[in-house]
Amino acid sequence: MSVTTRFRNIARVVTLSASASLVPLTATGLVVAATGCSILGSPGPSAVSQGQKYQSGDPTFDEFFSNLYDMQIELARAPASEKEIREELAKKVKLDEGSSASMLGKKLGKKTEELATAGTGLKMEVDGLDDNDDAGVKVSVKGKDLEGDAKTMVSAMEAAVKSAAKLHVRMKKIKKSLDQATGQILALEATVDGAFRKGGPKKKSEVRKNLDDAKKLIPLMSARAEEVAEASKTTAKKIADAAQTDTGQFDQPPPAEPPPAEPEPEKGDKKGDKKGDKKGDKKPPADKPPADKPPADKPPADKPKPPSDFEP
Repeated sequence: MSVTTRFRNIARVVTLSASASLVPLTATGLVVAATGCSILGSPGPSAVSQGQKYQSGDPTFDEFFSNLYDMQIELARAPASEKEIREELAKKVKLDEGSSASMLGKKLGKKTEELATAGTGLKMEVDGLDDNDDAGVKVSVKGKDLEGDAKTMVSAMEAAVKSAAKLHVRMKKIKKSLDQATGQILALEATVDGAFRKGGPKKKSEVRKNLDDAKKLIPLMSARAEEVAEASKTTAKKIADAAQTDTGQFDQPPPAEPPPAEPEPEKGDKKGDKKGDKKGDKKPPADKPPADKPPADKPPADKPKPPSDFEP
């Protein structure tokens, strides 16, 4: 028989009235708390088996049974808590309130993609899903600012992821406490005779019966804690994944501005001004090339000497 089947069979034993007292029902009755949630329990005469808070009269034993009872109550409500997170988000963003985590993530993803196309990128970082750290969510927005329904949607997504992460962390802590409870039961069983010496055999038998039923109940409680932890983790991841539309495209620098256009000529320019010159501004005439220099004068030829009387 599977753990789930065993849990369902064991849970069908008693009900908790509005006054918080347990009243046995038929074999098909459910253990229902005053808030409407079921309490884990098992058939049998002990208080623990009926989902009641057992008090032995010894402080050490009573602390153990009190903690066990508180975890029973919390685990009974846990599945409904995870479902409420999805329903509340779906209601705020106007989606089907009965959507699963996967369907909710897909529908939210389409909406955030539309935002990205319009110029707004999202990135959501979640802490606490992969370890026992405290749950935390950080949302960054790039590009255009969020407004109106888009802003409401992103805020609702952030709140839902944070609630789901907190539930996941809480279930993991309960699971760890239940793992330790088995060892605590063994230690308590070894001290029953000394702690209840004055109570006699009947009291000792009563305490041992409740310890024995607690030992049988813990595996079922542990399975429930693990189940809700995984469900809440899935819910948180599906919603967070839908908010991952910023992949760096919004970090690109804006395109460079084109150079300014040349100013058009003002009206009233004088005739003859070149196009584009400012009124009254004239460009200096270009220098003329230097004229060729005349060739240098040749030196004068020697004058002939006058004839001499002695020349023939």
